[in-house]
Amino acid sequence: METYRVRCNRILGMTSNPPNFANIYEELFRYYGDLGWWPAETKDEIVIGAILTQNTSWKNVEKAIANLKSHGITKLEDVCKIEKNEIAKLIRSSGFYNQKAERLKAVSCLIVGEFNGIDRIKDIDAFAERLKSIKGIGQETLNSILLYALDAPVFVIDKYTVRFLERYSSFDEVDSIKKSVEEQLADVKLMQNFHAMIVQLSKDFCRKEPICMKCPLKACSTGQRVRKELYSNNSMDPYGSNKV
Repeated sequence: METYRVRCNRILGMTSNPPNFANIYEELFRYYGDLGWWPAETKDEIVIGAILTQNTSWKNVEKAIANLKSHGITKLEDVCKIEKNEIAKLIRSSGFYNQKAERLKAVSCLIVGEFNGIDRIKDIDAFAERLKSIKGIGQETLNSILLYALDAPVFVIDKYTVRFLERYSSFDEVDSIKKSVEEQLADVKLMQNFHAMIVQLSKDFCRKEPICMKCPLKACSTGQRVRKELYSNNSMDPYGSNKV
């Protein structure tokens, strides 16, 4: 069975020329502005949310976080102190709650025990190595924590990014996407908002069944093809106005 990474590399392996991410950012920013991501009150909550959001919707994550808060669990230190089965009960709405409880406790105890809290992490590389050694912490979760909780210049590649770039412009491999975004944008706040805008675009327009005609990205190759097909089949121009 084709793995997620193999699929990513196959899909994006048609050309070695990266798109101009700065231009994409500007076009998205004109539509969305600053989205102010990650949606959390504290850095500890960002870490908790990054783990809970694995394979579920953000609505389910919000329910789980609200349940944790209602029981006085707001910090990683709080998570580290309670039993895994208690965590699992409180995060049930996020799905896969037993596995997530184990990961959440392991990550929380790592940050609190070895690094004395999220605000005291100085060696990002050392932290990243320890974090990814924890079972169930993949590259997407790792990079989400690095980018949003630690303000590290590390771009997040997730299913939304892959789907969006599959449609927008073919590229050579996932690692090259990450590297190109980091080189072209070269700013933590820009990378945070760029990822946020791609996620929002993917929910609004670039869905499994895309709504290309209303998408704000007019340079998207898939959108251009859809508009061209519509133009050839009726008397509308590709952007929706009547032909003269």
